[in-house]
Amino acid sequence: MEWFLPVRPVLSVLMLGALPCAAAILVLLHRSRWTRSYRQACDLLGTGGLQQAEERFQRAARGAYGTRRTAALAGVGVSRMQQGRYADAAAMLEPLMARRLPRAMGLDEVALPGHLALCLAMLGETSRARHWLGEAHERFGGRVTFLLLPEIAILCREGHLGAALKMMEDCWPLLMADGRLCVRLRLFRAFAQWKVDPERNTDFVYMTLLSLAPIPERELAFCREHWPVLADFMQKGNDLVARREQERAQREADLQARYDERDRQLAKRVAAARDIPEPDDDDEDPSH
Repeated sequence: MEWFLPVRPVLSVLMLGALPCAAAILVLLHRSRWTRSYRQACDLLGTGGLQQAEERFQRAARGAYGTRRTAALAGVGVSRMQQGRYADAAAMLEPLMARRLPRAMGLDEVALPGHLALCLAMLGETSRARHWLGEAHERFGGRVTFLLLPEIAILCREGHLGAALKMMEDCWPLLMADGRLCVRLRLFRAFAQWKVDPERNTDFVYMTLLSLAPIPERELAFCREHWPVLADFMQKGNDLVARREQERAQREADLQARYDERDRQLAKRVAAARDIPEPDDDDEDPSH
């Protein structure tokens, strides 16, 4: 007796089995694209390609869902914060505070309320900033160096410059050891020193400003609107750099002028030497 299976039912069973496999493959491909875009965005964020990082995070967010979408949108917010777009960053980050990040991003979940606190402090909303800073500390269960920046920003914004300066001085070695000495912490330290004791700290403040300048115009424009005192301080750095550049250009121009004058004098001597007539043999002394 020959055994056979009906063709149509077999095909149906095979198709039913293929559909979950195809769906699983599509999910894996989507996750692979998300991982690639997200990692590229993180690399750009770390190397200063902030606008490109924001675009990559937005690409990762498109079509994503759940914790992956939250992570990509958080990346957009952090990119904007790093560009000095604090209002845009706060608007992006605050709705994410009630959401979860992927399990492997535990520290990022602690840091996000700290990023939001920094943005709110820059906007002058220090009460809300303190709320989210407290949330970050509660999530971690203690104090950590990467949350010192928003805490310092809040103190400086509230005018507690002496307290901010003392906190920075006490934590400076730890910040250096942890690699947390970012541009904004150095700026706040110089700002606090300038306000607390400008005469004593002038040289150090000017050196810091020169090392940080030029401050991006976008961040200056934001501070002119939301924190004018800090904007005036940052402008000092840009003015110092502009003055140094003018002095350098003047020195180069003076040096070039001396070289040009030397070349002119040399050319005159060469021309004069060519105009001297050759001695005539007929004019030689016949006695020789």
